[in-house]
Amino acid sequence: MINDFLSKSIQFGTRVLTMEQALEVILALLLGQGIIYAAQWGLGRAKKVKPLDEGRRFLIFRLLRTVVYVITFFIVIEILGFNLTVIWAGSAALMVGVGIGLQGFFNDVISGFVLLFEGGIRVGDELEVDGTLVKVKNIALRATSVETVSGDLVVMPNSKIAGNSVRNLTQGLSATRISIEVGVAYGSDVQLVRELLLNAAKAQPEIVRKPIPQVIFSNFGESSLDFEIRAWIKSPWERKRIESDIRFGIDKAFRDNQITIPFPQRDVHLHKFVDPDIS
Repeated sequence: MINDFLSKSIQFGTRVLTMEQALEVILALLLGQGIIYAAQWGLGRAKKVKPLDEGRRFLIFRLLRTVVYVITFFIVIEILGFNLTVIWAGSAALMVGVGIGLQGFFNDVISGFVLLFEGGIRVGDELEVDGTLVKVKNIALRATSVETVSGDLVVMPNSKIAGNSVRNLTQGLSATRISIEVGVAYGSDVQLVRELLLNAAKAQPEIVRKPIPQVIFSNFGESSLDFEIRAWIKSPWERKRIESDIRFGIDKAFRDNQITIPFPQRDVHLHKFVDPDIS
């Protein structure tokens, strides 16, 4: 009786299927979907047991789901009796053309795998990309969403981050160094200048105590004695504001102590020219 039921035919357009084939297709689809649900549940449990980056969890699930869908598709095709060799031969030329056209897309996708699995860049990291300070908000399969200091949301291709030199300000040392250059007039008391510069840096609450701020006498310039203040901060995101506050402090301290910040000067000498042809 069961054999009779399984041997019954079902008409789908020009295609004739047996009940056995139809049940096998349904079972393959249900099994594939069950594996996807189980993977999603397992990743959710793994996140509670051991912290798992949201981007990595997303990518692992997306990869697994894609693999399951592809395998399920070929199983269904095999059950339905299609010749896979003919399908592959017919689509080979098309796939080559599509691959060439989507070269940039695949480059971004592979770069996304590198970013998420390598762990060099994570969601929440503060980066310096092409001189611009940004904070990573999301890492997707093709692009990374970042937020600038001005609050703009920028979508960057993953290849731009993975393929170029990017400064990660979060995963380096616990503090980031800032540097401020200033020049004073020749004849100034350099020891007093050093003390004023250190006080201006230490006055900022964001400056960490270790490493301690440093003042470097960097050069005898053309019109000034050049100094550099080096200090370390916890939050690179506030770097520009902290540097500005230190400069305000320096300007006030120099004014109070009659220290002059010179401007470039040039001496111009005029020579009288006498034309020898004029008697």
